[in-house]
Amino acid sequence: MRRPEQDTGWKRAVSVVWIIVVLAAFSGTALAESAGEGVKSFVVQESGVLGHEAVEFAAAPFRIDDGAILGTLAVAGAVGLTYVFDNDIRDKVAARQGRTLDRATDAGNIIGNPILHLGVAGAVWGGGILADSPKWRDVGLMMGEAAVIADAATFVLKEAMGRGRPFTGSGRDSFRPFQFKSDYDSMPSMHTSSSFAMASVIARTSESIPVALLSYTTAAFVGFSRIYQDKHWASDVVLAAAIGELAGRVVTRFHAGGGKLAIVPAASTGSASLALVGKF
Repeated sequence: MRRPEQDTGWKRAVSVVWIIVVLAAFSGTALAESAGEGVKSFVVQESGVLGHEAVEFAAAPFRIDDGAILGTLAVAGAVGLTYVFDNDIRDKVAARQGRTLDRATDAGNIIGNPILHLGVAGAVWGGGILADSPKWRDVGLMMGEAAVIADAATFVLKEAMGRGRPFTGSGRDSFRPFQFKSDYDSMPSMHTSSSFAMASVIARTSESIPVALLSYTTAAFVGFSRIYQDKHWASDVVLAAAIGELAGRVVTRFHAGGGKLAIVPAASTGSASLALVGKF
């Protein structure tokens, strides 16, 4: 039996403040008096970094100098092909429902929660600072930036397309663009795009094939969970996966190119603070 959607109205409001949430996650210490001007500067600079990455994210799919346009066409073809079989995929997944998969996909939905991803990114970033580990500090930043970019792009496309969710019974071809209707924000899946953004960053920074495989397998299962619980069409998930992957690649490429900013502890006679350091 298909389960009704329970998480629609509140997600719309949460999505609108994605950027604010991630900046708050990364700048909690910035609000403390002991953080000083260095942390405030970091928040401003990090906002600028997100802006540059967002511009690159929007332009990257259409570049012809590195062959990215071919990848974009491949993604479009994959989404289109999946769209044709959306109803068949939905029916076949529904036929396999059972108690074990119910529990597993409940876990998949929790793991894929975009808010949880921002919390994880903030925890990795903060842990990197406390452990004096530049690698994990940067990984936390990249995870958060990739998630924010993927979530923001997903939110815009959701409202622009206005596709009805499967459980509404309106069919795969039901679209209500820019009408901001509840339950008409199916395409793409934010759980999936955020999960693939995180997986992309982890895969590119871990230097471990098993870790990369585990990350992408987890992200893929999140996508399956959304289909299984009748909250998304398969084509919603395919498009979302591409969005998340692109966000992860753009962010890691930006950081690898030298545009790094970091906040580190600093000490001087009689005082302690946090300092902003950069490499350009």
